[in-house]
Amino acid sequence: MVELFAAFITSIDVLVVFAFLHVKKGRFALVLWTSFLNMAFPFLGFATGELSAHLFTEWSSLLSGVLLALIGIHMLLQDNESGTPSKQVHPFVIALAVSLDTFTVSVSFGMLHMDKILFIFLAGGLTFVLSYIALVFKERMGIGDGKVIRGIAGMALVGMGVVSWFS
Repeated sequence: MVELFAAFITSIDVLVVFAFLHVKKGRFALVLWTSFLNMAFPFLGFATGELSAHLFTEWSSLLSGVLLALIGIHMLLQDNESGTPSKQVHPFVIALAVSLDTFTVSVSFGMLHMDKILFIFLAGGLTFVLSYIALVFKERMGIGDGKVIRGIAGMALVGMGVVSWFS
């Protein structure tokens, strides 16, 4: 259950970013690339996190908690004025940009010894569904500027970080 919640929180940024993209061609390629990268980066993140957990056995839950909390704070403080990628950018570049944060989050999850296979498949599946919904149905979603969704996801990551400090 924790893996499902974590995968949803890490995939929610795709919904926010893609809701503001103006992509006419290559939507499906963008969805596939993003889903693939949201599975590949967590795999690398888990490997890094598990290695770090072995190196820093006593400090692993504290370090993972700090990383999660800092990522959550970053999401809360993130500005909308950072610029939206234009439609001339290749879908792989956009997918790479929205998937990089899954690596850092997965390092923390690897330190917490979460079920990596379950998380990776959930993250890929949820990313596929959320990105497709955002690109195809964005006019009907009424997301606004995305601050509320980003705030909720940021608070969830901060909460997960604080909880992991005490586990």
